[in-house]
Amino acid sequence: MITVRPFQAGAMDYQVMATVYSAMAPDAPLNATEWRVRDELRDSRRVLYRVIGEIDGVAAGYAEYFQLTWCAEPDYIETFICVHPVYHGYGLGTALWQHVHQAWQALQPRHVLLRVREDWHTGRTFAEHRQFREARRWWTSRLELATFDPSPFHSAIERVEAQQIELRSFAELATKDPAFWMKLYEFERQTSCDVPSAFPTQIPAYERWIKFYQPDYGALWEGSFAAIAEGEIVGISTLEILDNDTDLEVGFTAVHRDYRGRGIALALKLATIAYAQAAGATGIRTDNDSVNLPMWQINQRLGFRRGPVWIVMRRNEQGKEVT
Repeated sequence: MITVRPFQAGAMDYQVMATVYSAMAPDAPLNATEWRVRDELRDSRRVLYRVIGEIDGVAAGYAEYFQLTWCAEPDYIETFICVHPVYHGYGLGTALWQHVHQAWQALQPRHVLLRVREDWHTGRTFAEHRQFREARRWWTSRLELATFDPSPFHSAIERVEAQQIELRSFAELATKDPAFWMKLYEFERQTSCDVPSAFPTQIPAYERWIKFYQPDYGALWEGSFAAIAEGEIVGISTLEILDNDTDLEVGFTAVHRDYRGRGIALALKLATIAYAQAAGATGIRTDNDSVNLPMWQINQRLGFRRGPVWIVMRRNEQGKEVT
């Protein structure tokens, strides 16, 4: 028997999500802590709706839809449906879809986004039958730190410093400059709109944005670096860690438009790599949008190896439902 019940924001249901998702993506798992932190970083004023699907009392899948924190328009939502591979073919995915699709009708969204991995062939077919069409692609890539050789890049940081641009850690800057966080916010306000996205972006209000840089949520001030020119931030590359994972993750890498093409992004990434190696991390993971080829070229040059490819699909809610 299939049942769909409300999600309970506690250890048990976060573990359900971790187990189901990681069974579908064993090469890039997410643990329960990561799911909880993701929820805590969401804009609480925006809708998050999630349910757990059970087969004969066993939690075997989940589904959700939510308004995106970084989206400038509230009529975009994202949905995600995930069923443990052991329970594929039992109709749970269809039951979860019908439930969340009915639930979001009150919002009257214009666009619904859905992510599916390229190698999830059944999932992509499932989405296409429900009028989702491919919008863009992105992938996760990883740098193995044990084999990283910095010698080919020995002059990269010197090249940037020769332009009177200093690289400093967030930890140092936050200690020395009381206005650092507000300067960082303004920098991200200017550069985040340049990040390729399937939806129109808008940085959250400062009070919500600053949560992303709290150590309790995985931010590594010592491993995040800013490029400073004439007292202003002109580039950043940040690192994060969650739970006991031995890999670190890139949060955001960006360079001000007026300073691009000067090797700043490469130098910043080299600074984060040096920190990660000294900290004993095993690897660094990052995401790349297929549209952002310059950043992918930098990562390839450093030795990042491309992993799972995600397809972002979009459905126009004006369309007719397909069952």
